[in-house]
Amino acid sequence: MGPVGRVGLSTAGLVAALGAATVALSLVASPAAGTRADLTPRVDVTESGSATPTPTATATDTPPAAPVTPPLPTELGSWCTALFPVQPTSIERTKAQALMGGKATMSLGGMYTLTEHPNWKPQGATDTSGDRHVHSLSWALPLLYRGVHKQVPELVDRFRQLMHYWIEDHRGKRPYWVNASIYGGLRTQTLVCAAQTLNDPVIARAALKDAEIMVARNWATREVARGTNNSDLIRQTGALAAFCWSGDIARRDRAWANLVSVARGVVQEDGSDVEGSPGYAVYIENLLTDVEAAAATCGLPADPIPELRSRLYDFVAQAIRPDFRLESLGDTINESLRGAFGASDPRADWVRSAGTTGTPPAPIYTSYLGGYVFGRAGWQPQPGGADTYYSLRFSSARPATPHAHDDGLGLTLYSRGIEWIGDPGPYRYENSSSLRWHMKSRAAHSSVTVSNSGRTKARGVKQIVTRSDWATGGNDYTCLRDATWGAVTVTRCTTYIRSVDALVVVDYIAAARIKGKRKPVRVLTQRWQLPPVQSASNTGDVLTLASGDKSLDIVKSGGGGWNARTARKGSSIGWFTEAWGTKAPGAVLTRSVKLPKAKSNLVLVTVFVPRNPGETVPAVIGPGGVTITRNGLTITTPLPAPG
Repeated sequence: MGPVGRVGLSTAGLVAALGAATVALSLVASPAAGTRADLTPRVDVTESGSATPTPTATATDTPPAAPVTPPLPTELGSWCTALFPVQPTSIERTKAQALMGGKATMSLGGMYTLTEHPNWKPQGATDTSGDRHVHSLSWALPLLYRGVHKQVPELVDRFRQLMHYWIEDHRGKRPYWVNASIYGGLRTQTLVCAAQTLNDPVIARAALKDAEIMVARNWATREVARGTNNSDLIRQTGALAAFCWSGDIARRDRAWANLVSVARGVVQEDGSDVEGSPGYAVYIENLLTDVEAAAATCGLPADPIPELRSRLYDFVAQAIRPDFRLESLGDTINESLRGAFGASDPRADWVRSAGTTGTPPAPIYTSYLGGYVFGRAGWQPQPGGADTYYSLRFSSARPATPHAHDDGLGLTLYSRGIEWIGDPGPYRYENSSSLRWHMKSRAAHSSVTVSNSGRTKARGVKQIVTRSDWATGGNDYTCLRDATWGAVTVTRCTTYIRSVDALVVVDYIAAARIKGKRKPVRVLTQRWQLPPVQSASNTGDVLTLASGDKSLDIVKSGGGGWNARTARKGSSIGWFTEAWGTKAPGAVLTRSVKLPKAKSNLVLVTVFVPRNPGETVPAVIGPGGVTITRNGLTITTPLPAPG
């Protein structure tokens, strides 16, 4: 038995069926002449919609009539195209071919193998997200779309069969993740699309049952649904579609009110996301576009969704590096924007077109409620000039979500076309992966940790200074305070010196006296995550990173010597996410300082100075601050401080 089951397509028949509008299908087990292969579950549906078993024939029975096959739809339902826009023909065909061959792509979660009747259980080729995405059912839609577009009954029948199998297998109590998060929401949307297109009462009842689950949380009682994330948008959009299609006005209005509250909850007042991940801000913009399409399909005014979506564009533009790639903070892949993100908005056009069209935002230093600080030398650096860009992270003004990492105080630095100090990214959504857990941890970010000090994450990392004189060509000033390490408080203050293009980082450590007889040694470790393809060398007190013909000098004062550790097999330290689920070896530069058992205050200074080929830029840390000479200009800048 092949991957599709008892009734499947031969290779030649499959290619012909999926590649042409009028086809003759070759079946492994052919039906009687003049009938279609029956891929639907073996139940008959009465007028009332109740399913009854098909009688078993006996030798004395009159031969049963051939099963009545529902007519093949000639077009997709309006909710299909509103919720799942049609993809290019080549993509639709390829996905449908794979599905008929028993392979389903679970978004970024891997490839799931389909038997004729799937058991819906986790598989080795999918990660945690992929194993859960099998319950979204949206992966099966290419069968319906291709079947309708090319009028291929076997594709539509296989789609209907998969829907019926899933519905029948989940009539009882369901595991938590079956209805939760994105999976329940996408499944509700898929079932509405299927029910409307196929006029199938079994699927219609399932869609409404799921919609009642999705709309159960009454977010509408709040103007702003705090503690929500992107998945709640998906769930409420599915509920809106189901109740609008079925004509349930009361539940439709509740779903829409929920959507408005959730949308206000996932987009901060200043346009930043609540996910701790700029990549999810891009995703939220896409979801809000879907919400607007759903409102239009339902005949409802979309306000305030367009305005909320517009808020995101400044934020996303600020999260884009000078190479027009998203900074990989939280669960964000370091990549360029694609698709129709913010089409016709000048700020979105700027980042999508790599600066060839549109207009960037005006500020070159920004702080956001989502817990972000972004600074840059300018939006349009001249050839050979400064293109420096940096980011800092603190706690979001709203509750953290699953896509934020433990990256408080974390810093990234890009200059001269190189990411010098980076963020490891997400790797993949695999709960059993030690690398995934490490990449989410504080130790995987360019921040600090304190050993033997009771930690309380709820205290968070707060911004205490965020200001800039960028409008007059002056410096950026930022101070963040990390109170999560029990009796040890770390305040990180930075100054970006725009005139000589250098970044000064000062960590102020205030350690209280250890009480009691047991006095474990506390060690503060400062880490700088070094992305792949860098080398390092020491010249006196200056550590120099190199990538190609570009360099970054790192000058320090305070305790602790440098220690570099490169990524290696069997360890999670030093690895970066190169692409989804693909790791690349980097390194970690650390210095550690033992904290006295008595009350103490320490100061660690780190100065980052990017250089072009052949350029010498001396930097000296002294009592009066940091003195830097570049291009004949000598500037002394006081150390940044919270006071």
